[in-house]
Amino acid sequence: MSKTIFSSRVMDVFSAMNTDYEAMNNLMEDLALGREIFDGERVVSKAEANEKVCEFSRRVLGIEDVNDKKSVHRALRDHSREWFDIIEDVVNVVIAVGFKDSEWFQDLVDYRNLAYGDRQDFFVEKEAVLSVAKAGVSHHDHIIQRIGAGEPFSVPTQLYAVKVGADINRFVLGQEPWDKLISAIAKAYMNQMQEEVASQIDNVASKLPVTGTQFINTGALTAGSKDAFDEIVANVSAANDGAEVIIMGTQLALKKINGIADVDWAANGQKDNMMMIGNIGYYDSTRLVSIQNRFKDRTYTAKTFSDKKLLILPVVNDAGGKFIKVIDQGELTLERLERGDYLSDIQTYEAQRRYGVATVIGRQIGIWTLP
Repeated sequence: MSKTIFSSRVMDVFSAMNTDYEAMNNLMEDLALGREIFDGERVVSKAEANEKVCEFSRRVLGIEDVNDKKSVHRALRDHSREWFDIIEDVVNVVIAVGFKDSEWFQDLVDYRNLAYGDRQDFFVEKEAVLSVAKAGVSHHDHIIQRIGAGEPFSVPTQLYAVKVGADINRFVLGQEPWDKLISAIAKAYMNQMQEEVASQIDNVASKLPVTGTQFINTGALTAGSKDAFDEIVANVSAANDGAEVIIMGTQLALKKINGIADVDWAANGQKDNMMMIGNIGYYDSTRLVSIQNRFKDRTYTAKTFSDKKLLILPVVNDAGGKFIKVIDQGELTLERLERGDYLSDIQTYEAQRRYGVATVIGRQIGIWTLP
């Protein structure tokens, strides 16, 4: 159950629709995640579930006539906060599921969502270098400090915003289904958080305990550079007490490993991986983990992650060994940027959320930069 105390007006909507917060929240989650929806007696169709969620949302927002543009705008202006109090738990779940299903995120990021009661403070076993974006300013401006072994630390959060007004507009008008709206909000935050993680990765080389060529190197991956690449893989394992090692990069970066991997000896399953995902899945006995890349915007000029970087990382069983730390406060708010009396003004709404991203280097990792 949510800790939010709803107004009497919202409680009247629950009562009028013969439901409560828990039941409506479960319906919204199941619909957003594509689960089978069962009301206790029968399976509910996706169309019927969408209709119920849309009706509930309109009642909470106070929308009586979707064709009355001015009243729709005013309803969103006056009651959107109450509606966001209800849907923010659903957004949190969809974000959490999205990150859980991401292999590279699980291997790289120690993620805490305070909405689920996670602790804010982190702990490192070894002396480490902490780099964190200053709260309230650009992520290119960093605080760098050294923390001692066994010393706890916290990551400051800052406010991030994504435009969602047009999506809300289409949903309340019945032009867009519930799952698409929630997916758009959750994906926008996940993409934004990935950009912050990518920024930390881009700056990680300068913070490593050892920055010599035994851990950091550059060049094309060919038969001639295989020994140097293999040395980094072996050194990362040795520097972390013989830990298993993975190689992480974008799909385009991982394909470059094919230049030094003799695929003639590869098992049939690995050859299938070559055809299906573009790499053999393993380099020798080292697992390859693909980061799904994307363009930052519709200009299609800049990507989130570099296609020129391969990370050689120790596999750690505890979250403390993951060098990217993320604190997500899990609180969603809706803000109106500009005043106006027409439906088009809904596009000036944005969703806001507080989170923080930091890099903590307590373990030696390897980096190979491609030309």
